[in-house]
Amino acid sequence: MAMLANLCEKSYAAEARYVNFYAGGDIAWSSDGQHLYCLNGGVVNQVDVETSQILQSFGISSGQNDQKPTSLSDIEEEEDTIYCFAVSHDHLVTAHRSGLLRLWQISPKKMVKLWKSQHKGPVVKLEFSPCGKIVCSSGGADATLRLWDHTNNSCLCALKDYPGPAMLLRFHPNVLRREIYAVGSDNMIYGWNFESKKLIHKMRGHLSQVTGLTFRSGQQDCNDLVTVSRDKVIIAWQLMAEDDQLDAKQMKVLPLYDELEGVVYVKEGTKLLVASGSGKLQEIDRTSWKIKEVLAQTDFQINHLLYCTELNQLALATTEQNILFYDPDSMEPIKHLVGHNDEILDMCFLGDNDRYLAVATNSKHFKLYDTERQMNCKLIVGHTDTVMSLASSHNLLVSVGKDYSIRLWKLQHEHECSLEEVMKQTNCHTSTIGCVAMTHNGATGFATVCQDGSMKVWQLLRDKKDVKSYSFQLLYAALAHDKEVNSVSYALNNKILATASQDKTAKLWSSEKNSVMGVLRGHSRGVWSVRFSPVDQIVLTSSADCSLRLWSISNFACLKRFDQECSILRAEFLDHGKFIISAASDGLLKLWNIKTNASIQSLDEHTDRVWSLAVSERSNRFFFTGGADSKLIRFSDVTQITRNEALDQRQSILEQEQTLLSLLHAQKNLKKAFVLALTLDKPKASYDIIKNFVRERNETAMVELVDQLNVDQRVALLKHVKAWSTNSRHSQVAQLILKHLLGDALMDSKFRFYDNANMVEVLTPYVQRHFKRITEMKKELAFLEFIVKCM
Repeated sequence: MAMLANLCEKSYAAEARYVNFYAGGDIAWSSDGQHLYCLNGGVVNQVDVETSQILQSFGISSGQNDQKPTSLSDIEEEEDTIYCFAVSHDHLVTAHRSGLLRLWQISPKKMVKLWKSQHKGPVVKLEFSPCGKIVCSSGGADATLRLWDHTNNSCLCALKDYPGPAMLLRFHPNVLRREIYAVGSDNMIYGWNFESKKLIHKMRGHLSQVTGLTFRSGQQDCNDLVTVSRDKVIIAWQLMAEDDQLDAKQMKVLPLYDELEGVVYVKEGTKLLVASGSGKLQEIDRTSWKIKEVLAQTDFQINHLLYCTELNQLALATTEQNILFYDPDSMEPIKHLVGHNDEILDMCFLGDNDRYLAVATNSKHFKLYDTERQMNCKLIVGHTDTVMSLASSHNLLVSVGKDYSIRLWKLQHEHECSLEEVMKQTNCHTSTIGCVAMTHNGATGFATVCQDGSMKVWQLLRDKKDVKSYSFQLLYAALAHDKEVNSVSYALNNKILATASQDKTAKLWSSEKNSVMGVLRGHSRGVWSVRFSPVDQIVLTSSADCSLRLWSISNFACLKRFDQECSILRAEFLDHGKFIISAASDGLLKLWNIKTNASIQSLDEHTDRVWSLAVSERSNRFFFTGGADSKLIRFSDVTQITRNEALDQRQSILEQEQTLLSLLHAQKNLKKAFVLALTLDKPKASYDIIKNFVRERNETAMVELVDQLNVDQRVALLKHVKAWSTNSRHSQVAQLILKHLLGDALMDSKFRFYDNANMVEVLTPYVQRHFKRITEMKKELAFLEFIVKCM
């Protein structure tokens, strides 16, 4: 039991993964508003709007059934990039670089059809009809629309009366109106009756790319159509009922003086919402045509405007692949999903019980996640260049970056997941500010370090009259290192500062005056991070020389060293200083026991450099990691769960062993006993059972015993045969079972479990040795028989 406790002394597991799910291009919202479908290279991801987690992926690289291939014929082909897709209630259709169209059933996930698009060049746009039975595709090199009835496996028609390709397709929302509308390369809108294959509308009015087209309602008599374009104009059309009239009537033309990217009807067709590329959202009254600006946003550029009728919510997709959700009535933000992160450079907790997580992602905007509200996110805007580092103390946060500025933020308690900028100072350093650290147990100051080797220590002041007013002033500045400073950290008592640099050293400083207390020398390459222990008088450093080192604050001597396989970029103390978590350039996280100097766990979740670690000091039960692979992963303490599982497993094994002994002792139900012996990996017990049948010359029962086994159990039996073969006394039984196993494998492909090189290498010499021994014995018997006959 003591050994079991040591094995489970500390264990962490990935609880949630927040990865890139949208890389630009097509994006669609499910009719019930629960899911988003986002294009991401070779796959279309189905994303849960509530949790921002990927539920399933559609595409060749994701696998058709999310199962491992069982034979050569099941191995997936190479990734086939998806150019566009469309979604109906039950199906999703994707257009691939290979020229193929694939139809997927959404639930359960399954590819149901595959056919050639028959277009010249790539397919650039797909659209489902309102009934979901017809798919329209537009080719990139030919001026053709093709309509496919996927239920009957037929091409209904090819429409060619327009200059292609069509970057925008819309069916009439009423299923009885067999009409489809497309925007040609001449910026005109064309409408066909695809049942009669006749061009019925040809609308001229826009001078630039038409980006949005919407109908007022889904009624059969609905002839109100609105289009927007990058020519900064919105046009309301009245479709003419006469068959001989191609030009629809322009009811209203409104200039909006901004490039437009989308339009939707809201409030039962009484209002129009128009999205501008610059980030503005304008509301137009359908009766009076009065324009009202409802969202003035200049920090984001909008690419797509989506509306969910079921939830009455808007979604804006930006050029940085962020999806912003709003209530169209009040225009209050509801949620924010991050479709794509760049490299995650730094992160830190703030707020009560470490509720919020601030993350810098190689962008001038950093993100604030609410860990208690399904990782709801808010973009914090203010810096003019990349944010490099973040540091916090309770409700205050300091951000620094490549714009040489320092900005102080405070949580707004009246609004969830919101920061207010309370102070900023520009040109604080002469080079990129690479790292910042704040004091513990109340924000009284902070320190910043720079790529030019300098360090500045700042005193944070609060106005006694106005509690909301803050200011900071320089306490002292120092040329800390000869090369770039990578990290800075405060001791728990705030009296000592530590810096780590590319000059292979770390230094300890007095936080109140410009004086060096000591230099930590020993690393053979640059030092990436430095941290103080929360309980002991020691300092932890991680370096590019693939080592972690613990140093004494009193005499600056190296106390312990831990070695990893590659550069260690970050390291933090866990569980009140008892353990260390380290992050390396290969993406591997390692958990170290300081007392035993042992690596007790490796966490292989990242695929690239891990730049940042954020440990929750309040709970000490979880931490977040982020790096160059853009993954944000939450790890939780599962020590108790792992220990309980190990105890339960041990209890189950003891019960099975007791059952096996009882069955063998009573010589009852040998089939069950044989399966238990294989499960518990007891070669002696399985040999005794087989030997019993051989002794009784009951080969039929032995064959039945082997035939009842599944593939996994046969593999286990083969391993037992390997153990038996090492002793010549057991060779007879071993060869009988081996003959039966290999015979079945040769006759039935589903039992081909012997493709294990090690198994073949081990068995072959023993089988040859036993065969040679039997051959020699036969020769000796023949010679004895000859002598007896001669006598």
